Amino acid sequence: MDLVSWLPSIATTSLLALALWLGRNLIATRLTKSVEYEFNTKLESLRAELRSKEAEIAALRGGAMTAMASRQIALDKRRLEAVDQLWSTLTALGPAKYVSSLMAVVKFEPAAEYAAKDAKVREMFTMMSAGFDPNKLDLSGAAKARPFVSPMAWALFSAYQAIAMQAVMRLQIIKSGIGAKDLLDKNAVSKLVKTTLPHQASYVNEYGEAGYHHLLEELEGRLLKEFQKTLAGAEADKASIEQAAEILKQSNEILDSAKQKGYTT
Repeated sequence: MDLVSWLPSIATTSLLALALWLGRNLIATRLTKSVEYEFNTKLESLRAELRSKEAEIAALRGGAMTAMASRQIALDKRRLEAVDQLWSTLTALGPAKYVSSLMAVVKFEPAAEYAAKDAKVREMFTMMSAGFDPNKLDLSGAAKARPFVSPMAWALFSAYQAIAMQAVMRLQIIKSGIGAKDLLDKNAVSKLVKTTLPHQASYVNEYGEAGYHHLLEELEGRLLKEFQKTLAGAEADKASIEQAAEILKQSNEILDSAKQKGYTT
């Protein structure tokens, strides 16, 4: 068989091989394009889903932040109201503070003894405190403020109240004419003042009951500073919390004693 007779077979085989190669490349190209399209489609879908989730998260975060901000604003407002309530209650103790100023210049024991024997002395003290009724003091606003002020602010208020009311109790004893039966625990009041104002211990030792009234102004100043801390949201340290707890304990003991003995309600 000569070369010429092979040419058709070679040509046919070559064309078939070329067709197969071209077909394979075309299929491969189409498959690649199809896979690439499907991948891009899924990728874009995933991106869209991620963008949607990011938007949801941002909305949730924004809502949470808004809620937190709203709660903080409400808390700050309530703290301000509490400061106003406690200061208003302190102001309501003004008549008791006035009595404290009177009793600061009175020697309690001699005055009580004279009052027990002389109705005119009792009448004089009654006239000095005319219009004052300790049972009519409105101190109800203080309890509402307590949860929103610092422990020290509440303790200082309680100490102020106890110190002012001890003068009221002494006045009531003189007016009643029961004699110098000082039913108050002198040491308890002295201890309270020293615990509240430790730097005034020597002053208390020197002047005793006569000096308590003159420390009320300092207590007011301390309370105002504590109010500033409350409004600023400052955290109390351990020492301050412990001191406040001791002040409050001693104040409550004095005030409870006064109620039990009928000097206040």
